[in-house]
Amino acid sequence: MSLILDTDHCVAILRGRLQWPSRAATDTSLLVTAVTVSELVFGAHRSERLAENLALVDELLEIVAVLPFDTPAARRHAELKDILRRAGTPLAELDLQIASIALSRGLPLVTHNTAHFSRIPGLVLADWLA
Repeated sequence: MSLILDTDHCVAILRGRLQWPSRAATDTSLLVTAVTVSELVFGAHRSERLAENLALVDELLEIVAVLPFDTPAARRHAELKDILRRAGTPLAELDLQIASIALSRGLPLVTHNTAHFSRIPGLVLADWLA
């Protein structure tokens, strides 16, 4: 089974609040989106320990696979953006991109922001920080 880690869970791993994923093969593949990579690198640049935090991000990226925001995700993004716009419940653009990547691949999203992401129809959520 594959799971996509949202940025908040990646940060929890980097800060030691969640156990680092094992490099050994398991029944679960942990993935992140390219959007999450951008958010993690931006966070490192905003910190006072840039080099240390970039090294931690690089260490995490050696363990997880990165999913791109590709054409199927972009099409799903446009569809979801319109659905949420019509419902009057828009979602932040980067979060919508993350959700679209997960939906386009039929994968669950592991996030602590379940109230926020639960507005996305069909998105399966898990929360390891609850």
